[in-house]
Amino acid sequence: MSKAIVAAVVLAALALGGCASSMMVPSASQEVRPAAAGKVQVVFMRTSIVAGAIGADLFEVENGRLQYIGSLSHGYKIVHETTPGKKTFMAYGTAADFMLGDLEAGKTYYSIVRPNWGSGGMIPTPIKVHPTAAYNTSMPEFRKWIADTKRVEPIPAERDAWMAKEKDRMQQIYAQYWAQFQGKSDAQKAERTLEREDGMR
Repeated sequence: MSKAIVAAVVLAALALGGCASSMMVPSASQEVRPAAAGKVQVVFMRTSIVAGAIGADLFEVENGRLQYIGSLSHGYKIVHETTPGKKTFMAYGTAADFMLGDLEAGKTYYSIVRPNWGSGGMIPTPIKVHPTAAYNTSMPEFRKWIADTKRVEPIPAERDAWMAKEKDRMQQIYAQYWAQFQGKSDAQKAERTLEREDGMR
């Protein structure tokens, strides 16, 4: 991608005002503790400096409605607590993409949020336990990603105010890109799915 196109993508992202990274603050504890009984944790990490000027807004999708998780910048991580079972997560930069899950209670799962050069979007990618997966827990980089990213969380009042303002726009974005995601093959969707065995206790 040429520098001119990259610059245009960055300017478009800033103009849209979609990134809410200013509401994110360091967590009181930087430790990723085990998941609470009956709950699941998904740790979203962002390590690539590519498209670093574009924020990645993260959502959990519940019955077609977006629940805002937070905004993820380069060098940071968000620990998201949720319920076990079938899940859909969305990341949005200047385009949206998705990660699926079948999550087991009491486990912590990991995802690396990667930039998409072609669209300026963000791809929430499962980190799987199987060593043949493109991103897996056996990679030497995995522990480094955990150690080198700083944990942040949203300020609740600012998070809620941002989502109230942006909800309709983000729902339209979800509908557009979710329809595109449905065109992926079963194998492609499997690559984008956190399975029960991918979690850690």
